[in-house]
Amino acid sequence: MGNYQICDFCGNLSQKTNNKMCKSCEKDYHNIRSIVEVHPDTMVIDISRQTGISVSKILAFARNGFFVLKEGPMEETN
Repeated sequence: MGNYQICDFCGNLSQKTNNKMCKSCEKDYHNIRSIVEVHPDTMVIDISRQTGISVSKILAFARNGFFVLKEGPMEETN
């Protein structure tokens, strides 16, 4: 595939990068990171709601070492 790769997060073909993600997923990563840096205890579902990024993609970033998930009690939101 030469200068191309399959994105580890969405499966799309993109130009090769060091972090193995396409430009779209890189943008998603930075959107998530901007929330987590300010509010590190934000729940994954809340990040998904705020950004429109799927929970599965956020979890994929965590599985690949871009974020560390913290376990805690589920809180009921109204």
